[in-house]
Amino acid sequence: MGIKRLTRIILVLLVITVFATVGCAQRQTQSPSTGVMKLEGTKVTITGKIGYMKSAGVYVVRGEAPPDELFIVNQDPKLLENLMKSGKTVTIEGHYTIGADHLYIEKIDGKAYRGKE
Repeated sequence: MGIKRLTRIILVLLVITVFATVGCAQRQTQSPSTGVMKLEGTKVTITGKIGYMKSAGVYVVRGEAPPDELFIVNQDPKLLENLMKSGKTVTIEGHYTIGADHLYIEKIDGKAYRGKE
């Protein structure tokens, strides 16, 4: 194999890698209501209960379907505290941010949710 052909193959693989990385990256969007920039990742719907993690000082979603525990990025302590105390199972729509364990909530039980970022 000649050096030119090897160089072309490496260049093609590098270009493919760059495009694949850009395509998988999270994109930033601006919230129309607050004007705040947020990262938008994979959309998700979770059925579960709201909990509180004392060691981290944050509210979490304790998912039943899918089973997972997710940190809530945009917290509204008053609303989340009431949901936690009720023990009610809720349906949450949102998207992952930062990683697969941080959730930005958009709706709870079909109602728009606006927490503090």
